[in-house]
Amino acid sequence: MENISWLKVMVKMKQIIVISDYIEGQPVIASVRYAGMMKYMTDKYRMLVINDEKNGAETSQFTNDNYKFATPSSSFTQMSSSHRGDHGRSKGLRYRVEPLLRNRWLLSAWRSYKYSQHQFDRMNMALYRQLDEFLGRQEVAAIYITIPDVYGLYVLQYIKQRTAHIPVIIEIRDIINHRIGKGNPRLMFRRAERLVSKSADGIIAVSEGIRAHYQRQNPGMDIRLITNGYDEELFSECVPQALGTSGHLTLTHIGSIYKGRNITQFVQGLVEFHRQTHKPITLNIIGLLDQQALQEIDALQLRNTGVTLEVIGSVSHAEAIRWLKAADIAVILTHRKGSEYAIPGKTFEYIGACKPILAVTEDKELTAMIHGRYGLCAVHDPQAIASSLKGMTERTFDYSDRMKYSRASQMQQIMTFIENKMNVVQTASHTEED
Repeated sequence: MENISWLKVMVKMKQIIVISDYIEGQPVIASVRYAGMMKYMTDKYRMLVINDEKNGAETSQFTNDNYKFATPSSSFTQMSSSHRGDHGRSKGLRYRVEPLLRNRWLLSAWRSYKYSQHQFDRMNMALYRQLDEFLGRQEVAAIYITIPDVYGLYVLQYIKQRTAHIPVIIEIRDIINHRIGKGNPRLMFRRAERLVSKSADGIIAVSEGIRAHYQRQNPGMDIRLITNGYDEELFSECVPQALGTSGHLTLTHIGSIYKGRNITQFVQGLVEFHRQTHKPITLNIIGLLDQQALQEIDALQLRNTGVTLEVIGSVSHAEAIRWLKAADIAVILTHRKGSEYAIPGKTFEYIGACKPILAVTEDKELTAMIHGRYGLCAVHDPQAIASSLKGMTERTFDYSDRMKYSRASQMQQIMTFIENKMNVVQTASHTEED
């Protein structure tokens, strides 16, 4: 009897398409986010997952239907996943040549090719044939796409040309047409943002800055602010620790460092803190580093400064959580130019772990969220960083409201939003039939 009931439930489950850059198992927060979301969505829906093959070539554990799209790649666009001392001769030439290639004009030319829809379509004819066959035999209730990468929008456009009636929910983790870094193909990014406007029935923005940006572009669009979350099962118990009594401080940064996060001045700030307090510091960097960050680290002179820098490299999410739980302070470094849009996903795991956050940032929304509540913020200046770190050792922080950022809370809001969009389309369809 139970088996029959279970089969009935399975038959009634709606089919949705999830388009993502990452799937589970990758050492980046977007992959962690995907896995956390899918744990909830698989209880309610049958899913076809479509993702970038470079960000998960294996089949996702959350579905038997997992198609891959191909994207152009270059060794000069990849970040180092190893310790800075492990370059070896094979990386020596790249280490010397890459700075010469990373000028604005060459980067713009490469990225224009990389993000070209014509090039993407040419590389993904096999995927499009798979989609034609899938759409011919399956009734799809909704499409859920998470970006900022433009590639998922190209897949979405192909599907919409064949089945225009399917409601589309686009989750935006950062704006597409951003100004961070140099050599961005701005015209192509503007076209991609027009695809968002043209395709979406609803938008989920993970920060207020993102919500406001796309609301200005789409005044009539239903756009909901639903922040990122953390897996409450990983941090079911946490006890905030006072830092003032610690004779040695361990700071941990989890996540990639790229495009001018200004690691040099951050470490100078740690050195200045040690000079003022005589507390030794260990800074652990867990994640990928681009060439700029590696060169800045190589240039640091830390002997007899009281600061030890450990570049751990890329690790599994489980191991990254172990490093986080062992830390005294969790670190966020944002781009020096700042962003009014994205809040780093690791912020919520830091809060879930009850770790005081030292954020080097001028991002207003991130500062408003963290400063004085879950940690302290500082601008990209060694003296300001030292002052904020010293202030953190003189106070404690309250994480009693952290459950509002739990993955369960986040996913309840997301799935309610998806259901509302599916119901609107279903009601409209019934009205037309009548």
